[in-house]
Amino acid sequence: MDVELAIRAEGLKLKLPYLHRERNDHRTAHDFMSQMISDGQKCFKKAGPKEHEPYNEAIEAFREADKLLTSWGNKASHSFDIMRNEAAKLVETCETALGFLDCQECKKSVSRLDDENAEFTQCQCGDLRWRYGKA
Repeated sequence: MDVELAIRAEGLKLKLPYLHRERNDHRTAHDFMSQMISDGQKCFKKAGPKEHEPYNEAIEAFREADKLLTSWGNKASHSFDIMRNEAAKLVETCETALGFLDCQECKKSVSRLDDENAEFTQCQCGDLRWRYGKA
């Protein structure tokens, strides 16, 4: 998740505070996920009946993944005491959260197309949008 979220965060133009020297390169999944949760409440939109609406379902999935990453993921990276069922739930929850960043209609990432003038990135069909200018 550390690597995958770093790639996704760059595509979403996620704004993270600068960390001195190599600490900037050692961000964890929690750093990216917590910023996606914070910004996503204003920035992550899904097409609704009339206009794009906040994608609250995705934010809840991000929160759930962040909880498990913080408790089980971090613990598991430093010892071998995570149980098989906990590991399976962690992987499933993280995959579900990442799935919200890909459109169910066109199967493309929300960072597929970038409109720099409007300050948003979207999937190919426009169903999902991340308005990075709102963060």
